[in-house]
Amino acid sequence: MNQPGPGDAADLIERIRDGRRRLLEETRGISDETLRTRPNAEEWSVIEVLTHLPDVDRHWLAQALAIRDNPDHLFVHFDDDRWKREHPDARSTPRAAVLQAMQAAHETVLATLAQLDADDLSRTARHPRGIPYTVRDVFLRYPAHDENHANQIAGIRTRISP
Repeated sequence: MNQPGPGDAADLIERIRDGRRRLLEETRGISDETLRTRPNAEEWSVIEVLTHLPDVDRHWLAQALAIRDNPDHLFVHFDDDRWKREHPDARSTPRAAVLQAMQAAHETVLATLAQLDADDLSRTARHPRGIPYTVRDVFLRYPAHDENHANQIAGIRTRISP
């Protein structure tokens, strides 16, 4: 059996929590107007960034469990373009509803991860690039994704602030 250490469930949980905390810190003190303002027509507003996070959380969790259960599974990337088409009114979503959905999805990810052991995390399926891809690899996406969006939110705020 694998020994606990970097990349075990407890470590991953902490990394995922930290990533989400840092992302939410970028939204602290933001006005509702700023939350909904796009830097330009092609870019997302902060609320749109936040609104897509629960769907990404659930998608990747489903991918992690599919890899755990099926070594022939081919990892499926989250389709941002499809999400945008299916959520044209995301900017009008109430902040409280977005934060509640984010919290619920995040807690589900963490609770599920807490139930996985080292053997589960090491299970391998396939990535579209033809490389082996583990359950652990899927969970490692979460903190990087949140960091990317924390930086995006900081950039949005800088560009739209007077």
